[in-house]
Amino acid sequence: MDDGVSSFVQIRGSVPLFWEQPGLQVGSHHLRLHRGLEANAPAFDRHMVLLKEQYGQQVVVNLLGSRGGEEVLNRAFKKLLWASCHAGDTPMINFDFHQFAKGGKLEKLETLLRPQLKLHWEDFDVFTKGENVSPRFQKGTLRMNCLDCLDRTNTVQSFIALEVLHLQLETLGLSSKPIVDRFVESFKAMWSLNGHSLSKVFTGSRSLEGKAKVGKLKDGARSMSRTIQSNFFDGVKQEAIKLLLVGDVYSEEMADKGGMLLDSTALLVTPRILKAMTERQSEFTNFKRIHSFSCHFSCRLFFALALKLLSLAYCFKDMSL
Repeated sequence: MDDGVSSFVQIRGSVPLFWEQPGLQVGSHHLRLHRGLEANAPAFDRHMVLLKEQYGQQVVVNLLGSRGGEEVLNRAFKKLLWASCHAGDTPMINFDFHQFAKGGKLEKLETLLRPQLKLHWEDFDVFTKGENVSPRFQKGTLRMNCLDCLDRTNTVQSFIALEVLHLQLETLGLSSKPIVDRFVESFKAMWSLNGHSLSKVFTGSRSLEGKAKVGKLKDGARSMSRTIQSNFFDGVKQEAIKLLLVGDVYSEEMADKGGMLLDSTALLVTPRILKAMTERQSEFTNFKRIHSFSCHFSCRLFFALALKLLSLAYCFKDMSL
């Protein structure tokens, strides 16, 4: 079976809305949606269409919680999917990981989540190819997300992959217990390294374990490291990503004008578009109205100060008498 090949593809990705985590992030997650549902809809639709074109049928597995900022993002995600044209052929499975698998207790994955997911991964099938193997093709993927697509997503995708591994080995004719045990052992080691590597790229620390007392102490130290990293060093990474994706718009003269005239997101467009927007500023800027407002405000402020000074003068006069 040296020529046998099998795979099962899973997808992870952030919630496909325009949102951010502003300010200092300590403890609970503070989230802010940039746009309403209608403004988010075109980008969301494009995202889902691309996924279906590349990977086939999609099933959304949403691991977001139901408290604080996550609840806001969770609710918006559900509304957007259910109101879209994808609602009919794209099921959403919601599983509050923090509520049901708190403290590393993964029994609920087996009892609550597995029955829902098994129907879909069996329907999607696996890819298998080899000389003495009947060819099989995967027809769809599970698109998974939590908030940062790290620890919760790692855990659930690992759980699914381990379940599907037995099916893959069976299709390749490798179903004897010693062989299966060796594959499972190697799989767990490889997936652990994969999770730690992904976590280091995004957070600067290894992934959280959530098991036993020693594991919880390690998780506490890693959480502290992540807090420092995300609040004080991630800004530089974000600027580097913008530089690679957009180009050096910050050295352009038009970027300064755009920063004064337009929203800060205008700096994400190309210099050519930014230049055109600033050159046509007269089409969407009314200097007269701004000037009259500032003049009116200044006059009101002047009269208010004058009245205050007059009242103080009368007070001093009365005191002198």
